[in-house]
Amino acid sequence: MDAASDRKLPPEEKRPTAPALALAGLAALLASTCCVLPLALALAGVSGAWISQLHVMEPYSDSLLVLAFAALAWAAWRIYGRPAQTQAVCETDAVCQPVSHAVRTWFWLVLLIALVPLLVPLAAPWFY
Repeated sequence: MDAASDRKLPPEEKRPTAPALALAGLAALLASTCCVLPLALALAGVSGAWISQLHVMEPYSDSLLVLAFAALAWAAWRIYGRPAQTQAVCETDAVCQPVSHAVRTWFWLVLLIALVPLLVPLAAPWFY
């Protein structure tokens, strides 16, 4: 065994954050189905009686938001909160790749999408 193989990260440290970001984005979009999506569709000019049926997702909205923020917390830990030992290994190991700017950008975009279902009910009384 050579010294370079001793410095490689374990397989769980090499996994991407894409599944966590995809789960968070999907959960946030589903959480906004009852309230935000009908408004967005109406503003986009899409109409129909089927839009009123989207309220069936309202009981699941809170659970989906919890799932979205849990997935975002996991992704944030994978992107920003690596232990010091792992960072030291990454600095000395050529195999370890830093988190790309695109992944961090997607993280912040998904976070904004997840905040929409939380902030719209708070801001709604200002408009009526």
